[in-house]
Amino acid sequence: MSYQDDEGRTWTFTALECQETINDQTTRFAWITDLHVSRRTVVEVATKGGRYRWHVENQGFNRQKNSGLNLEHAFCKSPELLKAYYYLMQIAHMMLQVFESGSLLRRLARECERTPWQLFGGLNNLARRLLECFRYRVMGDDVFDAAPKERMQNRFDSS
Repeated sequence: MSYQDDEGRTWTFTALECQETINDQTTRFAWITDLHVSRRTVVEVATKGGRYRWHVENQGFNRQKNSGLNLEHAFCKSPELLKAYYYLMQIAHMMLQVFESGSLLRRLARECERTPWQLFGGLNNLARRLLECFRYRVMGDDVFDAAPKERMQNRFDSS
């Protein structure tokens, strides 16, 4: 497929459609890609590209909507304010993922002989407590000037 942008440039891409029928219920999936798609590569592009990407994106949106971050349709007259709100939501979600996947939270839970969720009672409370730390705790210059051996590390668990 191809299209021409408002500057007269022509761009080409591949569109891929997949129909899946389970128990007489047919679902249609469609993706656009710049990957080469042929009879030999179509299944791999669909399963390792489109379907996986769709799952990751929907999982992220689902967490943002239902986990206390309260992503909703924001009714706003200014597109710029709406974009700013959404970018801040994405930043908050990334910070929570870093915090949640990092070794610091697990170490704190281990020291208290609990799981992270027993400590905070859920993502809502975890986000609220993190906000309280940013809001009310003052970090001195010594936090950023510490010698390398005294710095804090947050290691990630990808499992």
